[in-house]
Amino acid sequence: MCEWANRIEYSLWTQYCDEGRRFGHMTTNISECVNSILKGVRNLPVCSLVKATYGRLAELFVRKEREAEAQLGTGQQFSQHLFKCIEANLKTARCFTVTLYDRDNSEYTVAETTRTGSFSLGSYRVSLGSQTCDCGYFQALHFPCPHALACCAYSRVTWHSYVHPIYRLSNVFSVYQMGFRPPIPEDFWPPYDGPTVIPDPNKRRAREGRPRSTRIRTNMDEADPNRPKRCGLCRLPEHTRRSCPQVGGSQGGQ
Repeated sequence: MCEWANRIEYSLWTQYCDEGRRFGHMTTNISECVNSILKGVRNLPVCSLVKATYGRLAELFVRKEREAEAQLGTGQQFSQHLFKCIEANLKTARCFTVTLYDRDNSEYTVAETTRTGSFSLGSYRVSLGSQTCDCGYFQALHFPCPHALACCAYSRVTWHSYVHPIYRLSNVFSVYQMGFRPPIPEDFWPPYDGPTVIPDPNKRRAREGRPRSTRIRTNMDEADPNRPKRCGLCRLPEHTRRSCPQVGGSQGGQ
């Protein structure tokens, strides 16, 4: 498996060689979002799952294209997500102290101070020319972090030129311009002459009871035999939720 993975370019599957193209997505949260969307249909047959995925993608692309087109019609240049992030960063950048070191190369240092300016909370190096900051957010998200925004305000330059083109509404609109053709109804499908697939009844999931876990258990999953079990309601030992005396007392009081 390692030999197979090493034959793939490291920039396609490693974080330290991705050249900053993740745009802040450093975890598997995107795949988890897709999993939550398909949660209602992921147990259906393959044909139904593909049909539901195709239909939801078509609905999403139509809705996103309309939103981007409406925003472009009002003269906006960047997405709403970017503007919200910039507004939040501007509020944070109000308590920063900026020092200019190199005007030609736009090299700065930014000191975070308290609201009263009594003491410093940390110092960061910012380069607007190379679009880098010691905090790392400028390189990871590809738009100005609070320290970079403070430098832009200090030099009286706009922050628009330091935003990656992917955040522009014109690029967002071009992504969702791809159309989807309606699927062919099943009545118009050509006849099928292939093999007949018969499911194995022994591999069917049981309808009753808790499904068997397939997760590999480790030492962390093993219960301590010396530790007594506690009630799920009152958290006291020597009884369970069904025989909890507090439940009986509350029912009798009612």
